[in-house]
Amino acid sequence: MSQRKNRRGFTLVELMVVIVILGIIGTMAFVFVLDKPDKAKWTKAQTEMGEIQKALNQYALEHDSTYPDSLEALTESYFKSGLPKDPFSKDDYIYELTDSGFTLTCLGKDLAEGGAESPEKDIVFTESGLQSETQ
Repeated sequence: MSQRKNRRGFTLVELMVVIVILGIIGTMAFVFVLDKPDKAKWTKAQTEMGEIQKALNQYALEHDSTYPDSLEALTESYFKSGLPKDPFSKDDYIYELTDSGFTLTCLGKDLAEGGAESPEKDIVFTESGLQSETQ
């Protein structure tokens, strides 16, 4: 009996097939996880904007139904540690006064108006709350 007949192991071809399969699975997993940070930023923006909307409405209650000219007016009473910033642009959220109240906007990851799905879709709050998906 020679020792070669008793040896068992994987051939080079079998090892290569396993490595290729693991590479394909790893690539697929990477693609699925790749956009998760941007979706998390989008959700963070939506949450922060909800808090700003509440603070703006509280400000209006305390100031004869008048909203502030800028978001900076909220820092003293409502956001002592600083006003939340848009996680995509790192700037303040877009705040505009309207005839009926205000509009608070985050343009999403693409930093442009529109967008079909998060994280590119715009987030828009008014004095009434989050605007529907169709707007």
